[in-house]
Amino acid sequence: MLIAPGSINSIVSAFPATPANALAISQLTLLDRATKVEKEYLRWFPSLNAGYNLRENLIVRAATYTSVGRPAFTQYSGGVTLPNLEAPADALTNRITVNNAGIKPWTAKSTKVSLEYYFERVGQISVGAFRRDIRNFFGQTTFDATPEFLALYGLDPALYDPYNVATQHNLKSKVRLEGGDFNYKQALTFLPDWARGVQVFANASAQRVTGDATATANFAGYIPRSGSWGVSLTRPGYNFRVNWNYRGRQRRAVVNANPAASIEPGTYNWGSKRLYLDVSAEYALTRRLALFTNLRNLNDATEDTEISGPSTPAHAQFRSRLDFGSLWTFGLKGTF
Repeated sequence: MLIAPGSINSIVSAFPATPANALAISQLTLLDRATKVEKEYLRWFPSLNAGYNLRENLIVRAATYTSVGRPAFTQYSGGVTLPNLEAPADALTNRITVNNAGIKPWTAKSTKVSLEYYFERVGQISVGAFRRDIRNFFGQTTFDATPEFLALYGLDPALYDPYNVATQHNLKSKVRLEGGDFNYKQALTFLPDWARGVQVFANASAQRVTGDATATANFAGYIPRSGSWGVSLTRPGYNFRVNWNYRGRQRRAVVNANPAASIEPGTYNWGSKRLYLDVSAEYALTRRLALFTNLRNLNDATEDTEISGPSTPAHAQFRSRLDFGSLWTFGLKGTF
């Protein structure tokens, strides 16, 4: 059955806003383009990069630069979520939630130094360190609704004054990221003829975040420790590679504090550390045909999820485990 656009309002008015009448609920709770926001970011981003040859194959590099991080579009497009007036005010669940359209972008000043050494034939080794200071970073805040704030959104103070407001704001304190990295790659050309074609590589990085606790919670997903290493053999008729990939314990989303459930502030979801082993090989049958194999996660490493707070004992942190198994691929490929 086709319904003319002009008939929709009359149909909705004939039915109350019940859970079964989703259209009526949407029309009563969502106002199309009810908020208009304009933002503009004008910034200078100076940068300086320099390098100096201490020797022919030894270079020191330094750089300093400025960057900016704009808020997500949802900061300007989202609406206001009002609490249930029939339920008591609760700072964690039953509260006013609103995006902060006036939030400023964060800016960061970064400094990085590195030392690079190039081997006489094929290869390189380097070490580096960095520091990034972020100002006006985004944080979460909850405050008691005031008549002035409620007036901005046309809310009746007599109804909504008892409720808290949850929104985002710019942190006054500075947030700092700092860390270092290491890279090494070399073709072992000094080996005897029967072992020629061997290459080795290794790299590692470490970083940490310091500053306001509400800011560091926004770095969910960053990996403090990571690294990879491997060896390969390449000959005219075949090649063979073995790679290890390590990821340290990964902090993910924050878990809202709830004293009733014994969840203390500073509790996070964590991804456990893991080590993947991948093996690949290829053997040429002719100039156009070759056999190949690719063995992913050969050691069958699992993905564990943990929930841990400042006082959570080790035996109570485990949450779930994903076992993807090992993926083995064999095939024949050709070039025509």
